[in-house]
Amino acid sequence: MRHFVLVSSLLVTLAIGWLPAWGEAPQKIVEIATVDDLVTEINAKVELLGQQVASAEAFQKTIEKKEVNQAAGVVACMAQAIVEHPDKAKAKFHAADLRDAAVLLRAAKTFEDATKLFAAVKDAHAGKSSGTSKPEAEWNKLTSQGRMMEEVNIRSATIRRGLRRLQKPDETARDCTTLAILAMAMEVDTHEVKDPAQLPLWKELSVKYRSEMVAMAKAVRAKDTAKATEHFTAANEACNKCHEQIRDK
Repeated sequence: MRHFVLVSSLLVTLAIGWLPAWGEAPQKIVEIATVDDLVTEINAKVELLGQQVASAEAFQKTIEKKEVNQAAGVVACMAQAIVEHPDKAKAKFHAADLRDAAVLLRAAKTFEDATKLFAAVKDAHAGKSSGTSKPEAEWNKLTSQGRMMEEVNIRSATIRRGLRRLQKPDETARDCTTLAILAMAMEVDTHEVKDPAQLPLWKELSVKYRSEMVAMAKAVRAKDTAKATEHFTAANEACNKCHEQIRDK
């Protein structure tokens, strides 16, 4: 029994060594996305959130699938990415304030709460916040696995359609980089991993997915459909392997 405990402890120690500190992104943001892309993504999600909380009826329709939580989680991740980006000054708002406001909005359970919390998101997005939020954040607390997976599914379908003709390469590439940013939150949120010995595999597959989406974004912008499809297939294979060997076991 003592031997088992010692081995288990060793596995946990080794596995943790594979993971980055929660207060920092696993990869430099500048290697993944531009501030312009991050801001564009935030703009789209803030607009969507405005529609979702426009009325009590509109908010009610989002509750079952936690759509406000999902959109706000994306905003939080993109905002933190801006915080850590060397070109963060290009954003005309305090990204850390926006991140914190979006995290609070994720927890809204009633229309009244959502309306109040979205007002803070709007103010931060408009550059009207105080700028007092600290830059550090725990990436594993910015969104949830469930909402992240749903975002991945939705965007993957959009990317698949976009690949057919590549008529809007900038939009398709931005979908790819958004998923790459979300994959960083995925990497450090390890609560789905029940066996500590599988933590290195979780990291490996998360990194694989992220690197393939970054490479795909570059191929899309170069309008290289064949190469983009190759990277997209590899990214999906990493997802499938994760479900087969970790999440769905």
